[in-house]
This record gives sequence, structure tokens and C-alpha cells, in this order.
Amino acid sequence: MKKLVSASLVLALLTSAVPAALAKEGGDGNGKGNAKVEVSEKTAKEEKTTDTVQDTAENNPSSAKSVLDNVKTKKELIELRQELKHSTEITSEQKAKYEALVSELEKQADIPQSLEVQLELVERYYNKTDRSSVVKLGKLLKASGSTEITTLLDGKVLVMEEKPFVQGGRALVPIRAISSALKAEVTWDPKTSSALITRGDDSITLYLNKKEATVNGKTVALEIAPVLKNGRLFLPLRFVSEQLKAEVNWQEEGKIVLIDDLLKDTDEEKTEANIDEETESTSNETQS
Repeated sequence: MKKLVSASLVLALLTSAVPAALAKEGGDGNGKGNAKVEVSEKTAKEEKTTDTVQDTAENNPSSAKSVLDNVKTKKELIELRQELKHSTEITSEQKAKYEALVSELEKQADIPQSLEVQLELVERYYNKTDRSSVVKLGKLLKASGSTEITTLLDGKVLVMEEKPFVQGGRALVPIRAISSALKAEVTWDPKTSSALITRGDDSITLYLNKKEATVNGKTVALEIAPVLKNGRLFLPLRFVSEQLKAEVNWQEEGKIVLIDDLLKDTDEEKTEANIDEETESTSNETQS
């Protein structure tokens, strides 16, 4: 009985009434006859479709169940997103819900949607000491057939106008994208074809098509030189990131670059320490 009800529900959803516009008729000589013929043909087609859907639903209840399961999963996803709409943190229970939804979408062979949900999970719950969510993201990227490099900075996807690429075994990224992501300043000198990147007390100068850079006044050899592509300067990602106090890791499955901003972590630790000091000071003043 439950399967029959599900089939009926699918049938009701998929077989709507003929639009009112098709029921309109023109005057004599203005296509009235054609309108009747079109409505008649449309009705015949819909009746045939209705019969086909009904046969499918009655003879293949599992197909109807698949549709209902997919609708249920999408509903649960919407509810979860609503829960987190005004929250910056995610609980372990909500994390488990995300993982369950991804698993269910995989069972339904909905790879694009499962990939989207997994990416949401990574961005909301990124942990440098636990790469399991990123590993799962890589598997889904591979399953989707993606061949592009995905760059994550502290778990957030870096959107770039020009896609990063691999050359000589090294990933190269647009200078503006990486400098902006790490909040560094860039100055281009057309006379020397060089770019000066500064962040805090650190400065790097890189030269177009030259395997040599200057880091805080010292000359350093590069494994691969900066290159020009589509009018944009591309830099060796690992070298630049590490010189700007960031840690870089590469995940082959799914072609994911992981960048962790170490300077950001230091700033956050200082902020927390200052808050603790202020709280302790306020507490002492209150007691005295």
C-alpha cells in the first residue's frame, strides 16, 4: 500500500493540467482550426505520457521511491542550510548531518549535488589536523571528472579569473589571486619585468622568466620561473606562499592545493591572548 501511495504521488506531481493558454481559441480565419488541432495533439501526447508514467510508477515502484528519496534529501539539505544561515560555527551533530546527506546523494548517483554539499562541509568545518573532509572532496572531484586544480585557503575555495596550472611539476597561480588571498601588496615594475610582493615585514621580488628571486634582500634560486600567460603573471605557488608565512600541501586525488595561513593563526592567537588579559584585568578590578 505504501508503494502504491508513493506511485500515485509521483503521478500527481508529474501530470499537471493543460495550461490555460492552450485552451484559448481565435476567431474565424485567425487560426481557430489550427488551435483546436494543436490542443488535440497536445492532449493526445499528454494522455500518452500519463499512461507511460502510470505504467512506470505501477510496474516499477522502486523508481517512484527514488524520486521521493531525492526530494526528501533535498528537503533535509534546505533545512540544514537554514539552521546554519546565521551561524559561523558548525556543531558535530550538524557535521554528521552533512556527511549523511553526501552519502545519500552518492547512493542516488547525484555526484554534482554531493560535490556541492561536501564543499559546503569543508568550508564550514575545516580542520588542519583532520583532512578527512578534504580527502572526501578529492574523491568526489575525481568522480565528477574534474581536471582543474582546486585551491583552498584555510578551507575556502579561491576563485580565480585565470585558472592555475601545473608546469614542471609545480603549480603556478595568478599573482593577483594569491597576493589578494594572503592580503599582501603587489607592485609591478615594467622596466625590470619584476613583481615586488610585501606582507608585514617580508618582501619578495620575482622576475619574469627568471629562476631567481630576492627574499628580504637575499637572492634565492627557484625551481621554476614566473611566466606570462593570457596577459597575466603566474608565480610558483608553493614558493610564494611559504615565503609569506603560509603552509602549502598538494592532494593528488581531485587535484587540490591546500594553503594554511600561518600568519593568520598567529594573529588569532594574539587576539585571544589579549582578550584573556583584558578579561582577567577586568575581573581583578571588580574584585578590588
